[in-house]
Amino acid sequence: MTDPLLDRHPVLRLLPDALREVVRREGRSYGCNSADSLTAESPVVGFVISGALATFDPCGLACVSLLGPGATFGWETAFAPAAGGRRLALLDSTWIETPVSGLRGAMGSGWLEHIFAHHALDRIQRLQADSACHAVHPVTRRTANLIRRLAQAGGSDLRTTQSAIAEAMGVQRTSVNAAVKALEKEGALCLRRGRIQITCADRLAQAACGC
Repeated sequence: MTDPLLDRHPVLRLLPDALREVVRREGRSYGCNSADSLTAESPVVGFVISGALATFDPCGLACVSLLGPGATFGWETAFAPAAGGRRLALLDSTWIETPVSGLRGAMGSGWLEHIFAHHALDRIQRLQADSACHAVHPVTRRTANLIRRLAQAGGSDLRTTQSAIAEAMGVQRTSVNAAVKALEKEGALCLRRGRIQITCADRLAQAACGC
């Protein structure tokens, strides 16, 4: 693992030298294509470099977070065995994984507990916001908002699929298809095979719920 790659992630840039050395020595870089489904096989902490990954609950039924560049995942595996949580790539994505054991040895349990608590609080707040959004806003506005968030991570020309978006939102693909067509009619985006191109960011923002 090279320093230029580590420096692409804001958390890794700020790690003490001892921890950077653990990631440099034990970390591995990974990449996948949009719509690829991934399953955690061992306790690791991940650092997202590019793209967007949707993470699901242990049963694989509900999306619990959307991870873009600069995000981290897996801190909870420092205190409990990996539960087989699934991740779904909404864009072509790259990330770094480091075994929890090496970080635990270098950081100590106190620091890990502090990071885990902060990470867990962020996730709870995001879940609460998402639950309120799902209860109040129609699929069209939620779809526009997710596409807007993906554009923040991947730019205006997104290589993604409506099926992956629907799975991350927990709705039928037909509902997302109808929403995307409505957004295209409004001039916010343009559909191409396997891609969504943002043609007017302002119109997309106006259509999005903003949650």
